[in-house]
Amino acid sequence: MKRNYMTLIARKHLIFLFVLICISIKGINAQGGKSIKIIWDNWGVPHINEENVADVYYAFGWAQMKAHGNIILESYGKARGRSAEYWDDDKNASSDLLIRKLDIPKRARQWYDVQNEDFKIMISSFVAGINDYSRKHPDQLSDSLKAVLPILNSDPLAQLQMTYHLGVAGFAIQPQASEWKTAGSNAWAIGPSKSETGNAILLTQPHPPWLPDYLFFEAHLKSKDLNIYGIALVGSPIISMGFNENLGWALTYNQADAMDLIELEITDNNYLVEGDWKPLEIEKDSMGIKNKDTIIYESIQVKKSDYGYLIEEKNGKALALRLSGLDRPFIMQQFNEMAKANNLAEFENAMKKLQLPLQNVVYADKEGHIFYLYNGIIPKRAEGSLVDWTKVVPATQYGSHVTEYLSYNELPKFLDPKSGFVANSNNEPWTSTYPYEISPENYPSYISDKPFKYFNYRSARSLKMILNEDKLNFEKIEILQASTYSELADRTLDGLVTYGERSSDTLLVEAATVLKNWDRTLDTSSIGGVLFTNWYRATKGINIFETEFSPQNPLNTPNTLNEEAKMLLLIAARNTIEKYGKLDISWGEVYETNYAGKSIRGGIGLSEIGSFNAGFYTPVDNNKYKLLGGSAFTSVVEFGDKIKSKGLLSYGNASQSNSPFKGDQLRLLIDRKLRNIWFYEDDIENNIFMKEVLEPKFRD
Repeated sequence: MKRNYMTLIARKHLIFLFVLICISIKGINAQGGKSIKIIWDNWGVPHINEENVADVYYAFGWAQMKAHGNIILESYGKARGRSAEYWDDDKNASSDLLIRKLDIPKRARQWYDVQNEDFKIMISSFVAGINDYSRKHPDQLSDSLKAVLPILNSDPLAQLQMTYHLGVAGFAIQPQASEWKTAGSNAWAIGPSKSETGNAILLTQPHPPWLPDYLFFEAHLKSKDLNIYGIALVGSPIISMGFNENLGWALTYNQADAMDLIELEITDNNYLVEGDWKPLEIEKDSMGIKNKDTIIYESIQVKKSDYGYLIEEKNGKALALRLSGLDRPFIMQQFNEMAKANNLAEFENAMKKLQLPLQNVVYADKEGHIFYLYNGIIPKRAEGSLVDWTKVVPATQYGSHVTEYLSYNELPKFLDPKSGFVANSNNEPWTSTYPYEISPENYPSYISDKPFKYFNYRSARSLKMILNEDKLNFEKIEILQASTYSELADRTLDGLVTYGERSSDTLLVEAATVLKNWDRTLDTSSIGGVLFTNWYRATKGINIFETEFSPQNPLNTPNTLNEEAKMLLLIAARNTIEKYGKLDISWGEVYETNYAGKSIRGGIGLSEIGSFNAGFYTPVDNNKYKLLGGSAFTSVVEFGDKIKSKGLLSYGNASQSNSPFKGDQLRLLIDRKLRNIWFYEDDIENNIFMKEVLEPKFRD
C-alpha cells in the first residue's frame, strides 16, 4: 500500500472534539434535579432501579467505568481505528487498518443516527455516565488512555461491530483463532417434565477468551418497563444474556455462515463481476500513527465491492470480506426487546428481527416453555455445503454474491421437545436434545456442516449428564455445571489400563496404576489427568478407535481403542516423567489460573477430552499451563413463583487495580462453587457492599 505521510496540526482535532462533546451533551435526558442511586452488592454487581430509563443507563455507564474504566477506553480507542494514533507507532497499526478498511467508525455514526429517539436516549445517557465518571475520577484512569475522552455516542456501536461482527462472526480471521479453537459455551433449558419441581430451569455458561474485548460485566437494570439481570460485554449498554421475572435466555457459538472471504479479479480499482468490470466504491480516509510526540497520518482508502470490503490486494487479486449484519443496525434494540419480553411470543417477535449475525439461542420461561433456535443471518445459497462456503471462494463461483438471507421461519428451531430439555455445547441443532427433534435432511447443507461434525466429547457429556438423571432440580444442576469429568476417559481408560497392566515395562505398569486410580476429572487435586492429557496430545493426528462414530449410537461412539493408540501411552508416560519427574502428579501442579494478579493452582477442564466445565490453556515456563479462557459466567435460574438463581462471574466484576472485586470469584471457580444472585429488593438490601448516589452533571 502506498504510504503518503503528512503531519496535521492539533488544532483541527481540538475543534473536532469540542463539537463532539457538544453533541454528546445534547443527547442526555436524565431527569433534572434528581439524584441517581446505584446499590453495589457484596459481589460488586450494580443494582440500578430508577423509573426513568435515561437514569438507568446513565448509572450503567458510570458503573461500568468504575469497574472497567481502562478497558473501556482502550476498547473504544481500538474500535475507532485510532489505537496506533493514541498509544504507539506500529503495535496497533494492523488492527486499526482493518477497522478502517471495514468502515466501522463511519458505520457506527450512521447506526446511531438511525436509532429511534428512545434508544438514542439510552445510548447517550450511557455515554454521559461514562464521561461524567471520567471527569469526576480522572485519577482512577490511566493517563495514556485519557486520549480517547470524551466518549462519543457512536463508540458503543463501533465497539459492537469490532467485538461481535468482526471478533465473533469473523472469528476465523482473528490472529488468535487457532489458540482459541476450543472456546465455546454450554447452555441448558430444562422443561417441566424433566424438572423435579415442574419449573423450567435455565443454565448459562459461555466460554470466551478472558481477554479485555471479551470480558463480561454483570448487572441488574430495573425501570418502569424493564427488570433484567445478566451480563453485557464490557463497554456495551445492552444485556446480551440474562433473565427477567418471566423468562431468560443463553447464547452459544454456532457455525452459522456469517462470514465470506471472496477472491476478486481486480485492475485499476475495477473488479470483475460476471464477465463485466465494475468500479469499486472508494472513500478516502487517514490513519494516525504516533511517533514520540508527533502523529504521522497515512492516507488510506476504504474500498467496497458487491461482495464485501477489500481487506487485501496483491498481484491483480483482492480479498473481499463479507460479514453478516453490517447492514442491520438494530442489534442493540433487539437485545433490549428480548430483555423486556414477558413471554415466548414477545421473545420470538424480538428474535424475528434477525439482527444477531449468529449464535444459538436457548430459552426457558415461567410458563414452562423451553425453546431452541439456530440463530443467524445466513445467506440463502443455491448450492454448496457449509464447508464449501467457509473456504476462500472465487467471485466467479455461483452464489458468491450474496443478495438474500434465510428468513426466521427457515432457521432450525424447536419448542418444548419430548425429551424435556435443550442442551447445546456448540454442537449442531440436530443434536441439541435427545432423542432428536429435527433432522438435517429437512434443511440445506449450507446451514450447518455435515451432521455430527461438531458433536464432540463435551457435547456427548452434556447430554449424558442430563439423561443419567430421571429428573433434575436446581441443586443438581448447580453441581453438574462444574463437572470436569472426561467423556473421553470413559471410552479409553479401560483399554489403556489393561494394556499397561499386561506389559512387562515397569513404566507402563506404573502408568496403568495411575490411570486406574484416577477419578477421571480435571479438578485441582486429581491425579491422573496430566498423564491422560499427555497421552491424548500424543495421539493427535491419528485415528484412535476401532469402532467409528454411529448416528444410531451417538452417545457412546466412537469407542474401543486400537493398538496404535495404546502404544502411545508409553510415550506419554516418558514425556510426563521427563517434564515433571513423576507420573502421579496432580492437575493443579501443572495447570494454573494466573489472572487479576492472583495465582491459584488448578483451573477448569478441557473441552477436547470431554469436560463440560471447560477452558483452554497456554504454555508457560517450567512445563506448566495457565488458563487463557473458558467458563466466564455461569448462572442457574429456576422460573418458579419467585426467581431462584445462583451464578459466578469467574474473574470478578471489575478489572480496575484498586477494586476489591477484581478476581474475587476465582477461588469459587476453582472450588466448583456458585454464589447467590440477588434479584429481589429485600435480598439486595441485605447484601449491600455500598450505595452510591450520582448527580449527573449535564441535564436538559
